[in-house]
Amino acid sequence: MDSAKQKYAFLDRDGTFLWEPKQPENADPREITPLKSMDEFRFVDGAIQGIKTLVERGYKLVMVTNQPFLGTDTHPQAMFDQVMQKIDDEFAQHGMQFEFKMVCPHGPDEGCDCRKPQIGGLRDFLQTHEIDLEHSLMFGDRATDGECAKNLGVAFVKINTNDHFLVPEL
Repeated sequence: MDSAKQKYAFLDRDGTFLWEPKQPENADPREITPLKSMDEFRFVDGAIQGIKTLVERGYKLVMVTNQPFLGTDTHPQAMFDQVMQKIDDEFAQHGMQFEFKMVCPHGPDEGCDCRKPQIGGLRDFLQTHEIDLEHSLMFGDRATDGECAKNLGVAFVKINTNDHFLVPEL
Protein backbone atom coordinates (compact mmCIF):
# COMPACT_ATOMS: atom_id res chain seq x y z
CA MET A 1 0.00 0.00 0.00
CA ASP A 2 1.25 3.47 -0.87
CA SER A 3 2.06 4.99 2.52
CA ALA A 4 0.71 8.37 1.40
CA LYS A 5 -2.72 6.90 0.75
CA GLN A 6 -5.38 6.26 3.39
CA LYS A 7 -7.92 3.45 3.35
CA TYR A 8 -11.53 4.38 4.11
CA ALA A 9 -14.69 2.61 5.18
CA PHE A 10 -17.60 4.26 3.37
CA LEU A 11 -20.70 3.57 5.46
CA ASP A 12 -24.33 3.80 4.48
CA ARG A 13 -26.33 4.90 7.54
CA ASP A 14 -29.91 3.63 7.74
CA GLY A 15 -30.26 -0.13 7.98
CA THR A 16 -26.48 -0.61 7.81
CA PHE A 17 -25.20 0.70 11.15
CA LEU A 18 -28.24 2.62 12.39
CA TRP A 19 -31.50 0.74 12.92
CA GLU A 20 -34.14 1.71 10.37
CA PRO A 21 -37.90 1.42 10.88
CA LYS A 22 -39.40 -1.45 8.86
CA GLN A 23 -40.52 -0.26 5.46
CA PRO A 24 -43.17 -1.77 3.21
CA GLU A 25 -41.82 -4.37 0.78
CA ASN A 26 -40.31 -2.59 -2.27
CA ALA A 27 -41.14 0.79 -0.73
CA ASP A 28 -40.79 3.77 -3.00
CA PRO A 29 -37.93 5.97 -1.70
CA ARG A 30 -40.44 8.83 -1.62
CA GLU A 31 -42.36 6.95 1.08
CA ILE A 32 -39.53 5.72 3.28
CA THR A 33 -39.81 7.20 6.74
CA PRO A 34 -36.78 7.78 8.96
CA LEU A 35 -36.83 7.68 12.76
CA LYS A 36 -39.80 9.58 14.11
CA SER A 37 -38.42 10.06 17.62
CA MET A 38 -35.21 9.50 19.55
CA ASP A 39 -36.98 6.63 21.34
CA GLU A 40 -36.46 4.64 18.11
CA PHE A 41 -32.71 5.38 17.99
CA ARG A 42 -30.46 2.34 18.19
CA PHE A 43 -27.47 0.93 16.43
CA VAL A 44 -27.63 -2.29 14.46
CA ASP A 45 -26.23 -5.23 16.47
CA GLY A 46 -22.45 -5.31 16.26
CA ALA A 47 -22.20 -1.91 14.56
CA ILE A 48 -20.20 -0.05 17.21
CA GLN A 49 -17.76 -2.93 17.72
CA GLY A 50 -17.51 -3.59 13.97
CA ILE A 51 -16.82 0.03 13.13
CA LYS A 52 -14.36 0.23 16.02
CA THR A 53 -12.58 -2.80 14.52
CA LEU A 54 -12.35 -0.96 11.19
CA VAL A 55 -10.78 2.06 12.92
CA GLU A 56 -8.35 -0.23 14.76
CA ARG A 57 -7.39 -1.73 11.38
CA GLY A 58 -6.47 1.74 10.12
CA TYR A 59 -9.63 2.75 8.27
CA LYS A 60 -10.98 6.27 8.43
CA LEU A 61 -14.75 6.66 8.27
CA VAL A 62 -16.99 8.33 5.71
CA MET A 63 -20.79 8.33 5.93
CA VAL A 64 -22.60 8.15 2.59
CA THR A 65 -26.36 8.46 3.02
CA ASN A 66 -29.42 9.31 0.98
CA GLN A 67 -31.93 11.25 3.06
CA PRO A 68 -34.74 11.95 0.59
CA PHE A 69 -36.77 15.06 1.21
CA LEU A 70 -34.72 16.13 4.21
CA GLY A 71 -36.28 19.24 5.70
CA THR A 72 -39.89 18.30 4.86
CA ASP A 73 -42.75 17.32 7.19
CA THR A 74 -42.04 13.61 6.68
CA HIS A 75 -38.30 14.10 7.26
CA PRO A 76 -37.81 17.09 9.58
CA GLN A 77 -34.35 18.67 9.69
CA ALA A 78 -34.48 18.98 13.51
CA MET A 79 -35.00 15.23 13.97
CA PHE A 80 -32.24 14.43 11.47
CA ASP A 81 -29.88 16.79 13.34
CA GLN A 82 -30.71 15.09 16.68
CA VAL A 83 -29.98 11.66 15.20
CA MET A 84 -26.70 12.83 13.67
CA GLN A 85 -25.61 14.43 16.97
CA LYS A 86 -26.39 11.21 18.86
CA ILE A 87 -24.38 9.19 16.31
CA ASP A 88 -21.43 11.59 16.67
CA ASP A 89 -21.66 11.50 20.48
CA GLU A 90 -21.81 7.69 20.62
CA PHE A 91 -18.93 7.34 18.16
CA ALA A 92 -16.84 9.83 20.15
CA GLN A 93 -17.30 7.72 23.30
CA HIS A 94 -15.50 4.95 21.40
CA GLY A 95 -12.79 7.19 19.96
CA MET A 96 -14.37 7.23 16.49
CA GLN A 97 -15.46 10.02 14.19
CA PHE A 98 -16.42 10.55 10.58
CA GLU A 99 -13.80 12.18 8.42
CA PHE A 100 -16.58 13.26 6.05
CA LYS A 101 -20.36 12.95 5.81
CA MET A 102 -22.09 12.94 2.43
CA VAL A 103 -25.81 13.52 2.93
CA CYS A 104 -27.98 13.69 -0.19
CA PRO A 105 -31.29 15.45 0.65
CA HIS A 106 -32.80 14.95 -2.80
CA GLY A 107 -35.59 12.70 -3.91
CA PRO A 108 -35.06 10.00 -6.54
CA ASP A 109 -36.57 12.11 -9.33
CA GLU A 110 -34.57 15.29 -8.77
CA GLY A 111 -31.68 14.31 -11.06
CA CYS A 112 -28.86 15.24 -8.69
CA ASP A 113 -25.45 13.62 -8.91
CA CYS A 114 -25.03 13.24 -5.14
CA ARG A 115 -27.72 10.59 -4.61
CA LYS A 116 -26.31 7.07 -4.34
CA PRO A 117 -25.40 5.22 -6.45
CA GLN A 118 -23.90 8.41 -7.94
CA ILE A 119 -20.77 9.71 -6.23
CA GLY A 120 -21.05 13.43 -6.99
CA GLY A 121 -21.55 14.23 -3.30
CA LEU A 122 -18.11 12.78 -2.64
CA ARG A 123 -16.37 14.62 -5.49
CA ASP A 124 -14.58 17.26 -3.39
CA PHE A 125 -13.62 14.70 -0.75
CA LEU A 126 -12.21 12.33 -3.37
CA GLN A 127 -10.23 15.15 -4.99
CA THR A 128 -8.75 16.48 -1.75
CA HIS A 129 -7.78 13.20 -0.05
CA GLU A 130 -5.24 10.55 -0.98
CA ILE A 131 -7.50 7.49 -0.90
CA ASP A 132 -6.32 3.92 -1.17
CA LEU A 133 -9.30 2.73 -3.22
CA GLU A 134 -7.85 -0.77 -3.60
CA HIS A 135 -8.06 -1.36 0.15
CA SER A 136 -11.12 0.76 0.95
CA LEU A 137 -14.60 -0.68 1.54
CA MET A 138 -18.23 0.37 1.15
CA PHE A 139 -20.73 -1.04 3.65
CA GLY A 140 -24.41 -0.93 2.78
CA ASP A 141 -27.73 -2.75 2.78
CA ARG A 142 -29.18 -1.88 -0.65
CA ALA A 143 -28.31 -2.51 -4.28
CA THR A 144 -27.66 1.23 -4.69
CA ASP A 145 -24.90 0.94 -2.07
CA GLY A 146 -23.29 -1.84 -4.10
CA GLU A 147 -23.54 0.28 -7.24
CA CYS A 148 -22.04 3.21 -5.33
CA ALA A 149 -19.10 1.00 -4.30
CA LYS A 150 -18.59 0.06 -7.94
CA ASN A 151 -18.70 3.74 -8.96
CA LEU A 152 -16.14 4.55 -6.26
CA GLY A 153 -13.94 1.63 -7.28
CA VAL A 154 -13.99 -0.02 -3.84
CA ALA A 155 -15.05 -3.44 -2.57
CA PHE A 156 -18.65 -3.76 -1.35
CA VAL A 157 -19.63 -5.37 1.96
CA LYS A 158 -23.34 -6.25 2.01
CA ILE A 159 -25.11 -5.89 5.34
CA ASN A 160 -28.65 -7.24 5.54
CA THR A 161 -30.98 -4.40 6.60
CA ASN A 162 -30.99 -4.08 10.41
CA ASP A 163 -29.03 -7.32 10.69
CA HIS A 164 -25.73 -7.86 12.45
CA PHE A 165 -22.91 -5.56 11.27
CA LEU A 166 -20.05 -7.85 10.29
CA VAL A 167 -16.56 -6.85 9.25
CA PRO A 168 -14.99 -9.26 6.76
CA GLU A 169 -11.68 -10.90 7.51
CA LEU A 170 -9.12 -9.06 5.40
